[in-house]
Amino acid sequence: MRYLFLVLLLISFSFSNDFRRDGIRKVVVDSTAKLMWIDNFSNVKNRLNHSDATDYCESLSYAGYDNWRLPTIEEFELIVDKTNERSYINRAFKFNMPVGYWASKAHWRTFWFYADYMFFVSGTPYYDSRHKKKFVRCVRDIN
Repeated sequence: MRYLFLVLLLISFSFSNDFRRDGIRKVVVDSTAKLMWIDNFSNVKNRLNHSDATDYCESLSYAGYDNWRLPTIEEFELIVDKTNERSYINRAFKFNMPVGYWASKAHWRTFWFYADYMFFVSGTPYYDSRHKKKFVRCVRDIN
């Protein structure tokens, strides 16, 4: 029984994401998913509509990189931590508002009027009017 527990524990660690904060560049690196997230004051300051949020990330040059974008809702789900009841985000992140952050997908069935966002009050994805202002957290792929 003890060995079964150890095997299950090792398996669970192999599927967990490995987050590391770079305090100098103010980014969080997820080495498992190969993603780099911006984590600075702009994450709690910038509230934009969905179109402006998309443009903001795509035109951003930060920490020596210029390939930033809005994350998908599935990428946001990787940073949700339900054990962090303060804001339901992984503890490696220092700058977060426990409200909505835009994701990249707009829904064609609503004629692109609605888009996904991650609601960090509950760590749950939703969708809302693209004209509303929400916070922005840009991400980039690590090659």
